[in-house]
Amino acid sequence: AALVTPPAIRRMLVFLTVAVWVQIALGGWVSTNYAVLACRGFPDCNGQWWPPMAFGEGFTLLRELGFAGHGALLSFEALVAIHMVHRLFAYFLIVLLLATAWMMWRTRDAPLHLPALLLAALAIWQLASGLSNVVLGWPIVAALAHTAGAAALVALTTSLVLRSRRLAGDAVAWNPQPRSAT
Repeated sequence: AALVTPPAIRRMLVFLTVAVWVQIALGGWVSTNYAVLACRGFPDCNGQWWPPMAFGEGFTLLRELGFAGHGALLSFEALVAIHMVHRLFAYFLIVLLLATAWMMWRTRDAPLHLPALLLAALAIWQLASGLSNVVLGWPIVAALAHTAGAAALVALTTSLVLRSRRLAGDAVAWNPQPRSAT
């Protein structure tokens, strides 16, 4: 069913959905480069607030898995950079999720309240499962919980964008219903 959504919330949902996809790509980059354990501890990383990082090496896209562009193994600083970018973007995404949930909750439209609660719950779920990966040394249950939470975020945010429609009086929304020929 369509959700009547104020334009500001609809824009926020679109932005949030894009941010979720970016974070999932960063999480995939962490996983494929085995960078999940590059940072020990929270909120710091390896006892430092801003540890040495090699962003250029860590984010060279066209290279063999686990190797730097010049053929040597990825440095530890590159793995830390990969991990930290995912972690820092996660902070931004948690704030964005909670802000969107708050905006939706504050509306008078009851149909937006349940999705608002789900967004907030998934934000907490992702934060808890992500932290448990770092603090507990990446147990498989926490890794699976984090991946499941990411999938749920994609499903929820994408469905909210697809189901949202503008309030009456706004620009005409796309209507997939065929018009009758009269």
